[in-house]
Amino acid sequence: MSVKDTAPRPRRLSVRELRVRLAEAEQTLHAIQGGEVDAFVVHTRHGDQVFTLQGAEHPYRVLVEQMEEGAATVSTDGTILYANRCLAAMLGTALERLVGASIYACVSPANQPAVRVLLEHGRTGAYRAEATLCAADGTSVPVALAANPVRTEDVEAVCLILTDLTNRKQAEEDARQHQAELAHVLRLSTMGALAAELAHGINQPLAAIANDVEACATYVRSGKAASRKLLELLEHAAAEALGAGDIVHHMREFVQKRGSHLEATNLNGLVRNVARLLEHEIVQREITLRLDLASRPIPVRADRIEIEQVLVNLIQNAIEAVSEAGSERKQIHVQTRKTEDAMAEVTVRDIGTGLSDAAAKRLFEAFFTTKPQGLGMGLAISRSIIEAHHGRIWMEPRAGGARGTTVRFALPMQPPSKRARRTRP
Repeated sequence: MSVKDTAPRPRRLSVRELRVRLAEAEQTLHAIQGGEVDAFVVHTRHGDQVFTLQGAEHPYRVLVEQMEEGAATVSTDGTILYANRCLAAMLGTALERLVGASIYACVSPANQPAVRVLLEHGRTGAYRAEATLCAADGTSVPVALAANPVRTEDVEAVCLILTDLTNRKQAEEDARQHQAELAHVLRLSTMGALAAELAHGINQPLAAIANDVEACATYVRSGKAASRKLLELLEHAAAEALGAGDIVHHMREFVQKRGSHLEATNLNGLVRNVARLLEHEIVQREITLRLDLASRPIPVRADRIEIEQVLVNLIQNAIEAVSEAGSERKQIHVQTRKTEDAMAEVTVRDIGTGLSDAAAKRLFEAFFTTKPQGLGMGLAISRSIIEAHHGRIWMEPRAGGARGTTVRFALPMQPPSKRARRTRP
């Protein structure tokens, strides 16, 4: 059976001739799908190409037609030689329009290079990738692509299986959204628990400002307006106002509802921010917080608020553990360092009550808690945040009879660029 090339000819075809050719093409497709054809020849400008269907028995073809994944046989130049009905439905187009078309016309421009690589590797062995298809109505269809070589004496092609990932991607997005909602609720809960401490932290600079301003007024009333002391008081009041403003600004950032935003930032700076946020509670409970930070900035690409939330969870847990232990030695040690495998690592170690082996195994499970009033979500959300940043979080086993708990997490470091980039302090 012979199939004529549909490339443009100098002579324009009449409507009658076009209808005849369309009928021939439809007959050919039905014959191929029905298993009546073992081979076909395509006449092209580069000569005749023979495509055989040997070994594609009718039961196998029926199976391919009934499968829920899209299937296609594609030549090495991207021409679709065969497509099943599921692929046509996935693209929202007629099956007859797919055969003979280019696979690249069905793929978003951004993913065309990846599909080109897929076809190249698929000629010699199994290869997998993900891409986005462009349906006829303009919608995007995310798919997983699995490529395998198809070889006969006459043709070299690639068999593609395309799995629609729309539902999976939506489920992942729903899970991310749910995690973001839980994280927001937890941040609000954290701020509620710290309300008294934060109020004190804001009240101190405001009281200092009031005292400085009153002192300035006294100097002015006494006729000493040009006094050097007056200038010092005004400068101190301005500094205290800025300090109070920083606390309010950071609180607003911490509790606001927002999407994830990755940026280059200094991990040491995030630790310092959280230490300032929890400073009053630490001092009030007579705990010593020791910061052992790397001497140089540790650049990471992260969402600042999410990583600060992890640090707040870990240090608050350490504060409660140390307070419950009732020991005279109330210490929390926070360390940052760069590891040999290009990771930025944070260690939070306390000399508290510690955890049993059974509790340690379930430490990061959702709804597991050792606190009477705990939600059991803080560390579970912390793990989700760290893993979303392609890092990991774990509890360090206690050595011998050592007291306390050690939790570490590690994040990939920001790769160095040719140009030096500023990171947030």
